[in-house]
Amino acid sequence: MTHHSYRSAYPTGDGTRHISDISVSDSGRIIVSSAADAGDDGPFDSAVSDAGRVILSQDGRVKVTLTPSPVVLGAFPQYKIEAVECLPGSTDALLGTDDENHGGYVRTMPFCRG
Repeated sequence: MTHHSYRSAYPTGDGTRHISDISVSDSGRIIVSSAADAGDDGPFDSAVSDAGRVILSQDGRVKVTLTPSPVVLGAFPQYKIEAVECLPGSTDALLGTDDENHGGYVRTMPFCRG
């Protein structure tokens, strides 16, 4: 088993969960959501980032490579993204928020390509 440390590029303040969810695209791209939460009424802040790649070698071993500097694909002030899922056969990611007293939202964004 291999362990890797990860810190989000955004958000970075107090109360940040550097990974609130993680997904891997068909091409092996690792997509993570990160979220900051100051309580049930917010303020919230979140982002989706390209964190690295998963590669399956010819001998069946899994190799995880994290990028030294995560690339923020999208920042979402006032929302708390806690779900990210690359849709099979698509470049779209399904994003879900849990904005506590402000409800929740679902949207797609083209974050799973490449």
